[in-house]
Amino acid sequence: MACNLNCPACPLAYACIPLAIASFFALKKAGLQKKRIVSQLSFLLISNFSFIFGATGLIYSYFYCWESPLAIAACPIGVLEHAFADRTFYLLIYLGGTIFTVSMIFGRAACGWACPIGFLQDLIKGRKIKKKDNKFRYAKYFILIAIPFACFFTGKLAYTDICPIGGLTGTLPYLLINPTGYTFTVFFYPKMIFVAGFFILIILVARGWCRYLCPVGAMMACFNRISFLQIKYSEEKCIKCFKCSKICPMQIEMPYENKSNECIRCGKCIDACPTNAIEFKWQ
Repeated sequence: MACNLNCPACPLAYACIPLAIASFFALKKAGLQKKRIVSQLSFLLISNFSFIFGATGLIYSYFYCWESPLAIAACPIGVLEHAFADRTFYLLIYLGGTIFTVSMIFGRAACGWACPIGFLQDLIKGRKIKKKDNKFRYAKYFILIAIPFACFFTGKLAYTDICPIGGLTGTLPYLLINPTGYTFTVFFYPKMIFVAGFFILIILVARGWCRYLCPVGAMMACFNRISFLQIKYSEEKCIKCFKCSKICPMQIEMPYENKSNECIRCGKCIDACPTNAIEFKWQ
């Protein structure tokens, strides 16, 4: 079922943004992490209200770029793929405008406050690793650069064919709901292998998908150092206890790397700081 952006579920899907913002302010006295959980749940649940209210019973295009060329609310990579595979380059204006606006304001905060895959990784709580992994973090940028070339020269949605997120949130739910209606392709089993690999990764490494492989995170990371929302720390207040560094799910060397491209603005370092030396600031 292709998304025509005109089903009864669409207003509910996009309502997740104001609901999350309203919930944030409604919990003024709550800690940052409680607010973050409310935000993550809002984006997850409201985006999937079509289980109950939608015309098709499920927004099949949610994180499933194959069906919806304009599934920017779910996956900007889908827009990128369609733009190059279908030669519809005007979609890049839509993609660039959306990513630029959101990322220029919030940086990678969407990874920490909105993305359902990020929420899943928070629930699983993968292991913190001891060795430096900076080189592996560049993999997501190589993936992002490779996607348009692969789609342009093959004329296909090359990344979607094997994307583990599409497999997890699109292929498997559809297969469970309508097993007789699913058409198996040559990419089904490779995609399921990648889904299994995804779970192994996020169990072995905390926020492993965000760190190493997520091309959407790579898009937004480019704006992290210049976004309006920043994490600031006071050298005068800092007592060098490094609790902020120990609790960081992305294992950033806080507080010195407070402008790191890897920061997802989750605010755990802020809650952990005993002297209130770290805070969110608009610049």
